[in-house]
Amino acid sequence: MRALPESLGGTAVDLVDPSGVTVRVVHGTHRLEALPPQPLQQYNFGHEVRRINTTQRPPCEPARVQRLGHVVLQTTKYREALDWYLDYLGMVVSDFMYYPGRRDRGPVMSFIRCDRGQTPADHHTLGLALGPANRYIHSAYQVSDIDAMAAGGRYLAELGYHRSWGIGRHILGSQIFDYWRDPDRFLVEHFSDGDMFDCTLEPGWAPFTGSGLAQWGPPVTKDFLGTNPRSLPHEARSMISALRADNEFDVRRLIGLMKVAVS
Repeated sequence: MRALPESLGGTAVDLVDPSGVTVRVVHGTHRLEALPPQPLQQYNFGHEVRRINTTQRPPCEPARVQRLGHVVLQTTKYREALDWYLDYLGMVVSDFMYYPGRRDRGPVMSFIRCDRGQTPADHHTLGLALGPANRYIHSAYQVSDIDAMAAGGRYLAELGYHRSWGIGRHILGSQIFDYWRDPDRFLVEHFSDGDMFDCTLEPGWAPFTGSGLAQWGPPVTKDFLGTNPRSLPHEARSMISALRADNEFDVRRLIGLMKVAVS
């Protein structure tokens, strides 16, 4: 345990998960005032009229992030890493995903949340997926509503940023999502209206398919799945390296992963 700089306050403990990812557990940091919120829009829902004699004109401006919602990681040691987060950090599984027709071989991805007892928590604070490399996939940031997301997306597009996938609504977690690439090509997500679960829900199970990632929205893109031509050389090297190493990513898992993109 070590003290953090006075500007942050509190203490921290650095751990390392089975994939080699550093996990910093922080406690007692200074509480800061929230940034000015994005004005909430008042919606008319069908016959439920709430806005009368007032127009709706959300400005084209950056979406104001309310908080970090979750991080998704890929690991070559999925089962070992999953058990580590459940055992050492007390997290619980919201949903498991498996390759279609191979549920008997167990899950290859899971969405896990903080166990806050009867207090609802985000559907997932961490997503873990089996893959050919230990790496960051994306991080997700909550915004107020779909208007903030869409107007913020237009703002990013006008600046020349690349939309990876969206706008749509996920199935697992139910979030309305919009994925973008930052200047370093890292994948980031804006989301709103995500599911909140308490300790009474049992884990769900769902097949891992490309078409099963969203309820509505544009088809999942090659950029999001990492199968665009720009990514293929790097992905091929990762797969060859993983198949040669001692981990959970074997030939059958490789075949299952390749089918995700076309299923």
